[in-house]
Amino acid sequence: MKHKQNIYLFLFILISSFLSSQKLTVDSCSVLITDKFFKENQYINLNQSWKFKIGDHKIWASKNLDDSKWEDSLTDEFVNSKLQKKNPKDIVWLRTVVCIDSTAEYQALALEFKSGAAMDIYWDGKLIRRYGKFAKEGEAKYVNPTLPLILNGGDAGRHVLAVRYENTQPIAEQIIKGFQISLSNPNSTVAVMMSQILIRGVLIQGIAFIFLTLFLIHFLAFLFYRKDRSNLLFSLFNFGMSVFLLSWFFSYETDDIDMNAQLGYISSFAGLGAAVLLSVMLNSLFGKIGLRFKILVVLSAILCFLILFPSIGFGFEKPLFIFIITSVCLEALYLIIRAIIKKIPGSRIIGIGLLFFFIVLIGTVFYLIYSGGNLQINPGNSLGEMSVFIIFIIFIFSLPFTLSTFLAWRSANDNKNLQLQIEQVKNLSFEKQQILQNQNELLENQVNERTRELQKEKQKTEDLLLNILPHEVAEELKEKGSSEAKYYDEVTVIFTDFVDFTQSSEKLGAEKMLAELNDCFTEFDRIMEKYNLEKIKTIGDAYLAVSGLPVSNEQHAKNAVDAGLEILSYIQQRKKDNPNALDIRIGIHSGSVIAGIVGVKKFAYDIWGDTVNTAARMEQNSVLGKLNVSETTYQLVKDHFTFEHRGKIETKGKGAMEMYFVNQVSS
Repeated sequence: MKHKQNIYLFLFILISSFLSSQKLTVDSCSVLITDKFFKENQYINLNQSWKFKIGDHKIWASKNLDDSKWEDSLTDEFVNSKLQKKNPKDIVWLRTVVCIDSTAEYQALALEFKSGAAMDIYWDGKLIRRYGKFAKEGEAKYVNPTLPLILNGGDAGRHVLAVRYENTQPIAEQIIKGFQISLSNPNSTVAVMMSQILIRGVLIQGIAFIFLTLFLIHFLAFLFYRKDRSNLLFSLFNFGMSVFLLSWFFSYETDDIDMNAQLGYISSFAGLGAAVLLSVMLNSLFGKIGLRFKILVVLSAILCFLILFPSIGFGFEKPLFIFIITSVCLEALYLIIRAIIKKIPGSRIIGIGLLFFFIVLIGTVFYLIYSGGNLQINPGNSLGEMSVFIIFIIFIFSLPFTLSTFLAWRSANDNKNLQLQIEQVKNLSFEKQQILQNQNELLENQVNERTRELQKEKQKTEDLLLNILPHEVAEELKEKGSSEAKYYDEVTVIFTDFVDFTQSSEKLGAEKMLAELNDCFTEFDRIMEKYNLEKIKTIGDAYLAVSGLPVSNEQHAKNAVDAGLEILSYIQQRKKDNPNALDIRIGIHSGSVIAGIVGVKKFAYDIWGDTVNTAARMEQNSVLGKLNVSETTYQLVKDHFTFEHRGKIETKGKGAMEMYFVNQVSS
């Protein structure tokens, strides 16, 4: 008895479950997902059976919300009558029910969207993805998602898909045309999408880069021979076609509506520009710019205006675009046929390409008439779609290929004629050739002589420049036309000054004193070059040089002291030979300076900074026949020389400073 009760109970539960499932599927669900959906790679369009409501409240995403009083979008007439007069900036919420069978629970689902809007996607009350930005929450940004949204369907039973939707266009139009959602198997959807992206990338971008290559080749050909404008026009035509195709390709890949519109403008203008350039080129080759071209320019200008302001055109842009392109093609056909009849050389080459071009063009026109003007060329999965796409690509490329072949043939023909002319020159009489050869030799000798003179003058200029500026600064000035001042952190500045120069001048006379200065400064220059110091300038009887620039040198302080000691040795020897020779005192200080060129006329290389002033103070506080250095320099060279510590000595403008006399070399 108890066993029978269990059987009855089991049958009751089974029947109840079946009836409940039937009720859920028929009454409550817009879509039922079973294992058949995944096995057969079904594609379910969710454009109908939506509940919708104007307004905005986050609770409307809830799975358990009672939306029975929401309006229905089962028919287009109902939507038009209820929503057409609503505020287009309002947010609309849409809800639909997706039921998952026990055979398909916890399977991944792919949601594909076609919409130019901002959207929040909810699954069972949980926000799973936001697309774009809502105007009421900041700056509006509307997108058309290019990639599917993958989600986990969850357990068996009833699930609610809710969409929070915003677009500034009329809401009825957006629900009917601009809002489409579909469910599909992620595996097949992603595979198809990746194959389409790959095909578009390889074919469209490949053809675009071929056009770009043709642009570069013919543009370079124009640069080499600018009298032939055909290469320029053809290169610009190819550039327009490459921009047209690349813009077309990237419009598939972007989900930004504004970017998509901009790419559409670029693609349209590039294609239109290519058509105009093609007309100009063919007229320049086989005709002349006349009334046909002027009409084409006017129509193109009208089309550009309609593309920029589509609300004025009432959908007339696409037919006008097709008309302009067709007119250009027909004009090209007319010009080529006329050229073939007139037996213009090379016209048959272009005629072969035009034959295929117009066969496909006529087929495209009939297709447009048949399809009501809706032309969509997209590489799909079927052999037919792929074949149509390949034929379309060949159609685009056939005319530029034949034009490029024609220009190449014409260039080869010009070269052939040139070779014939060269052969004729070779057949000139021996006397004329000898005259030409003699004239050439004379010209070559004149050129060589003039070149040698220019080289000498150039060398003089460079030598003069090197006498004024350091080698590195002179090279920078020659290369750039200017030289920037630079900061040097570690250098050593040396100042020399002759004692009682004014009294000696009065005693010896100006001429002898100038000769004395010239001899001394010439020797100083040699000493500076020996120890890699850079002479800066002479100021009357003072001599300024620096060690450690423009090329840095770790031994800058030692080199400066060595140079100073040799100057003292030279002056001492000179006084032995000439009792009237001048006495000298020297000061050295180490530190940082700024060095550069001053002025633009009679410019000079100079140094600035406290280091220069301090070196001058060292010189002023030195004595006859002595080399006076600062504490900073002393610390850098104390291991190389012996010194006499002078202690702190009061200096003008700098206070008391430690000073040292350098006596002799210690190591």
